[in-house]
Amino acid sequence: MSNSTPNPPPTPELAVIDRTVRRALTKELPPELRAIRRRVLAETMSNGVPVRPSALCAVLAAHADLADSPLTFTADHVQELLWSGVSEFCEDVGLVVPNGCSQALYAVLAVAKAHGLFDEQSDSTAAVFAAFGELALA
Repeated sequence: MSNSTPNPPPTPELAVIDRTVRRALTKELPPELRAIRRRVLAETMSNGVPVRPSALCAVLAAHADLADSPLTFTADHVQELLWSGVSEFCEDVGLVVPNGCSQALYAVLAVAKAHGLFDEQSDSTAAVFAAFGELALA
């Protein structure tokens, strides 16, 4: 009698978010989020703390997939993105979750706040940023 254990089903290969994938994801973003993307890349680079472009793309694409409106940011939405939204989005489209997604999301929110881009359906900026602190304590 052989003691064979069944092999697990093969897992699909996940793609890394390279330049080609970033371009494709960016092209699908609403114009408002493409503008935020450009501002985040420029401002974080000029501040000497650049975000990873792949993480920024993943965060914005996941946000666009989950949000009712491109410029609506709520504390619940931020927590969902950080807990599962970005990873579920990446898994759904067959991509590896890049490092630096939480920093990229924070940068998106900071740029949106600095330029008054939160729409009227968004939570207060204090509540949105508090979501990061709540997760750090969890």
